[in-house]
Amino acid sequence: MSTIDAFQSLIDTVQGALLLATPDGGTILSANQLAAILLATPHDDMVGKSFAGFLANPDDGPALLTLLAANSMVYNRKLALRTATGRKFEVQMSLREVRVDNMPTLVISFSDRTETMVMNQLLDAEHQLVEQSLTLYKAIQQEKKQGGGEDKLTGVVGMPQLLGQAHAETGRIRRYGGSVAALSLQLLNMPALVPEDDNGSARRHLLQLAGSLCVQSTRDSDLVARREDDSFVILLPNTSLDGAHDLARRLILTLRQLTFVYQGKEEQADSCAGISVVRDDENSPNPMLERLSGALSLARIGGAGHIHRQG
Repeated sequence: MSTIDAFQSLIDTVQGALLLATPDGGTILSANQLAAILLATPHDDMVGKSFAGFLANPDDGPALLTLLAANSMVYNRKLALRTATGRKFEVQMSLREVRVDNMPTLVISFSDRTETMVMNQLLDAEHQLVEQSLTLYKAIQQEKKQGGGEDKLTGVVGMPQLLGQAHAETGRIRRYGGSVAALSLQLLNMPALVPEDDNGSARRHLLQLAGSLCVQSTRDSDLVARREDDSFVILLPNTSLDGAHDLARRLILTLRQLTFVYQGKEEQADSCAGISVVRDDENSPNPMLERLSGALSLARIGGAGHIHRQG
């Protein structure tokens, strides 16, 4: 039994992937089972092959030998390998020349960086979640200072509650699939606010009716909130951009049926809407809500009955 064969039982106990190869041509003399698994090559088929064939970049071979000649050891160098099936993956590689049976032998060890990269992504996602939670907490605290989570004028929810639900729905579709859309609606010809009229003012009465119609025209799973500028935001789980557009059109037509008397003249309620949706590459509803504000601004420019969509 050769020394290489005797080493086989030893190198199979190494936790990382380990190969023994000739220094001149990189011919693989032996490999442990993990190396065979990571390179998708049966152990017996791997022996006799050139290690250079598993390098994703052929130029890495001469570069490694140059580094090894200048140093006693190459340690934890980042590079890419390619399996026998063609899949590329990043590794941390170490390389050293030793003497086995009085012959120079390359000892090549490497570890798959995929697990480390996934862990870093999870840590980044956790950091983003903490930031979002802090933002939501601050918004809820601010809402409490202003009088609670429910809008007392219209009966719809406050924006912090809608924001919290939007984060929950975004997390749901990232796990199970689906879509989340949002709609922002604003009345364009509302009467001026008359503080001395209190809840009896035409403006307040119109907002109450509009809020009630929004709730009645949406599903139980939808959520209607009112912003400080008296526009309404509707969160629409399991709804596409086209679905949000259809709802916006129906709401505008429904609100058009509202009439109110202002300065002795009877008027119909005119409104416009902006719509948006959470994109496939987004893990937070915040970009969608930012696009929603821009869409509503452009809809206001378009005037009564206008719907602007920003997907």
